[in-house]
Amino acid sequence: MAGLFLAVCNSLGDAEAAASPVTISSDISSTDIMVDEYTVATLTFSSSDTTYRTMDVYLVANWASGVAWTTYFMDTDYNPLGGNKINLSKGGSATVKFIVMCDGVCSVGDTNTVMVVAKTDPKFYNYDGNVTDTCGSDDCETDTTPASASSNVTNTITITFTARIAYDSQVTCDAVSSEGGNELSKDNTYLWGYTLTNAGWNTDTYQFTSVVTSADGHNVDYWTTSPGMADGKQLTGQSDSSSTAVHSAAGSISITPATDAASGVYNVELTVVSTNGAPDSGCNFDVVIPAEESITVSVAKVDTPPHPEWEWNYTWTVEADNLEMNMNYTAVILVKRVGDDEGGLDWWWDIDQES
Repeated sequence: MAGLFLAVCNSLGDAEAAASPVTISSDISSTDIMVDEYTVATLTFSSSDTTYRTMDVYLVANWASGVAWTTYFMDTDYNPLGGNKINLSKGGSATVKFIVMCDGVCSVGDTNTVMVVAKTDPKFYNYDGNVTDTCGSDDCETDTTPASASSNVTNTITITFTARIAYDSQVTCDAVSSEGGNELSKDNTYLWGYTLTNAGWNTDTYQFTSVVTSADGHNVDYWTTSPGMADGKQLTGQSDSSSTAVHSAAGSISITPATDAASGVYNVELTVVSTNGAPDSGCNFDVVIPAEESITVSVAKVDTPPHPEWEWNYTWTVEADNLEMNMNYTAVILVKRVGDDEGGLDWWWDIDQES
């Protein structure tokens, strides 16, 4: 038991001895970082030591997740620190720029926490063993405890980063037109709704194009489309959560098939281009021009007129369905006895349509 108590006391004594006279502070504890970009934390190192002329400080960054993002320790002129080390004068302070990059394993929406700590040790000065209390070494002949191997540890600074994308957009198109389907009639205009959302962190503006294509090679030259939003449309970035921020906008693509559009399937595509270089976004959907249905009218046999010398009109009416126009028509058959080329009489008939 006495041995155990002694071991515990020794352990506590070592822990207390490991406390460093250097402390670290940071200007940030959490921040957003753009994908493929970097952010900077300003670290301040302060020494309360009054014994040693200079203190070596070795900087270390550890990632809590085990997934390390790229980091650099730099001076205030953004020059990399040699060996990740700085020197503090007696009771002095220094500023370090801590650079964190969102690259490689860093993706949109990721959150990662880094812990910055430093190991400190008095800088070694060779006094030929004459000044044993301030030489920074056990024997004043060699640097027996470099800072990187020191057990003197500063406080830990924790910074959390959330990965964002600077510029991005999303487009969602409706499943059907404002008429409720995807069948279109020639020379009529249809509206197809969509929503544009600024999914990026920063405010952006956009340009719009809409086109019609035919996989079957049908002519689309005389189709007309309009994206429904004017170029230069601005949407607020996700970084702005105020009540006045506008992150999304609704629009409608206007589609008018050509008068002579062939029946078949056509594709309409909307493309949205970011002014600030985000990947293009958009959507596409198929529309259909139905095949035309011919009207067939069956006419019963016309009886012989009451008197062969009379000229008269005979009207026969039937209803037929024009499936293309989705309307009913009345076919009017006009039958008339007229003179033939040889001076005789013959029967003549024709078909008109009345809506």
